[in-house]
Amino acid sequence: MSESGASTNRHGPRVWAIGGGKGGVGKSVISASLAASLAHGGQRVAIVDADLGGANLHTLLGIPNPKINLQDFMSKTVSDLSEVMVPTTLDNLWRVSGAQALVEAANLNSGQKGELLRHINALEADHVVLDLGAGSAFNVLDFFLVARKGVLVVVPEPTSVENAYHFLKAALFRKLKRAQPRAQVRAAIADVMAEGSRDLVRTPRDLISRVWSVDPEAGAALVAEASSFRPALIVNRAQHPSHEALGEDMVTACRDYFGVRLQFLGALPNDQLVVRSVMERRPATEFHTKIPFIAALDGAIEKLTDARRRTAGRSV
Repeated sequence: MSESGASTNRHGPRVWAIGGGKGGVGKSVISASLAASLAHGGQRVAIVDADLGGANLHTLLGIPNPKINLQDFMSKTVSDLSEVMVPTTLDNLWRVSGAQALVEAANLNSGQKGELLRHINALEADHVVLDLGAGSAFNVLDFFLVARKGVLVVVPEPTSVENAYHFLKAALFRKLKRAQPRAQVRAAIADVMAEGSRDLVRTPRDLISRVWSVDPEAGAALVAEASSFRPALIVNRAQHPSHEALGEDMVTACRDYFGVRLQFLGALPNDQLVVRSVMERRPATEFHTKIPFIAALDGAIEKLTDARRRTAGRSV
């Protein structure tokens, strides 16, 4: 990122993962708009198309089909992820294009995944925005979980809401299985399942309760792991005050049913100018900075970063 100076972040970039339990909810539009908005504020931002095997984020940024992408890094054609990071047309914004329609890219093994994550955390940037694929495949969940904050995008439709709950449940179950000491926790979980109680373990909260009864130390480890799971939520394409209420209702449901503290970042309005910006292949922030969508997005960014937008060159 030497063309615009070094990152101001001395401790590695802040990584934000944008996911969605269902495709077509607008997560790529939000990822591009979030990255562009942070870049406008003077932050050094890298946006990574982490939709492995189906990347198309470059289209939303108005960039031609990239000549170099994540597949070149994963195949070791290039040795460092920074070689795949190239400037966009926006100041302070770089992009790492994803692999396109390659099965091997969509199915990383644990070693490849770990190497990619290490390189992401070493990028010279203040922020890295990961645009994830839809659904709850392990790769998607793992990128969501390693981010400083995973942001789930939902639209006010029953299928989207249902899939969002499935996504959060799958993400938390995957996180719990990594609790330390991992071998002891896994053994306790196996004991619970061997009791014939699989039908009784419907939620992460059920799992924690039953593991605690089998092995209190393992149960305490699961409680500690669950307490660190604090994803965020954005309701996209809101058209009615009830859609704002949907976000608050989901926060309550996740707390009561999963024991998860979900942060509601706000509702983004269904704005036709956003649709137009997609057709014109540029972020909504470039189309018109005063549209309702951008105003709402700025509010979400303030909550996400826990600070107001800073002047150029200062860290959020």
